[in-house]
Amino acid sequence: MEQTPVFFGSALTNFGVRLFLNAFIKFAPPPQPYLSDEELISPNRPEFSGYVFKIQANMNPKHRDSVAFLRVCSGRFERGLVTTHAQSGGTVRLMRPYKLFANEREIVDEAFPGDVVGIPNNGTLGIGDTLYAGSPVRFAAMPHFQPEHFALLKNTDLNKQKQFTKGLQQLESEGGVQVFYNANAFKREPILAVVGQLQFDVVQARLEMEYNVPTVIERLPHVFARWVEGTEEAFKNLPSRTEVMLARDSENRMVALFSSAFHLKYYTEKHPEVTFKEMG
Repeated sequence: MEQTPVFFGSALTNFGVRLFLNAFIKFAPPPQPYLSDEELISPNRPEFSGYVFKIQANMNPKHRDSVAFLRVCSGRFERGLVTTHAQSGGTVRLMRPYKLFANEREIVDEAFPGDVVGIPNNGTLGIGDTLYAGSPVRFAAMPHFQPEHFALLKNTDLNKQKQFTKGLQQLESEGGVQVFYNANAFKREPILAVVGQLQFDVVQARLEMEYNVPTVIERLPHVFARWVEGTEEAFKNLPSRTEVMLARDSENRMVALFSSAFHLKYYTEKHPEVTFKEMG
């Protein structure tokens, strides 16, 4: 019968920590292949490739920085490496890669498959992006969870509208919330779309703590969101009611919010000229 090791320790007193970490390295699986748009990319592939799986803002509040966390998937990562950003085709030179531990940062000169490095991000990189050197690689996109809760987010201090906009854009880039805008509203107020209600509290707390922007939340009755696929004219001709809101996301993609499964089914059957596609 296989025995399972049990570890006791305390990070506060630094007792048993190294023992645990050494065992974790021993039992953890080696780097695995990653799925690209065309094939599995082996960690033994000689050319560099990496995948951005997280964006985090304001890790250093003094500098309002943004860090992209990059997992090395293949090849050897070197400081100063010139890579291609698969999504845009642009060139990204990785001059200041970090190794991060809590609030400490250390410049790294090299990394290998399975390692995670932090890359200063000026807005170029997003979650799910691919960086590569050599032959082109584009890893499969990270799926979005289907939102179930929606609310208007209102800035209560109009003198801080610039900070409000910047903070919301940064929070959206981190992937914790999706932002829509009512396509037929005169005032452009952001609609937060989240999986769990606690995310509303997180957004408000971070805006106030990191950007000094007070906000209020106004819950909406909608429970379903669907991408709208069809012509621009067909989208504009869809009736917008209390139960069905037509909206757009930050990239101007068409979205419909429904307050019940009945209204989703009704619009799907009544308007075959468009397709309502699940978010994922």
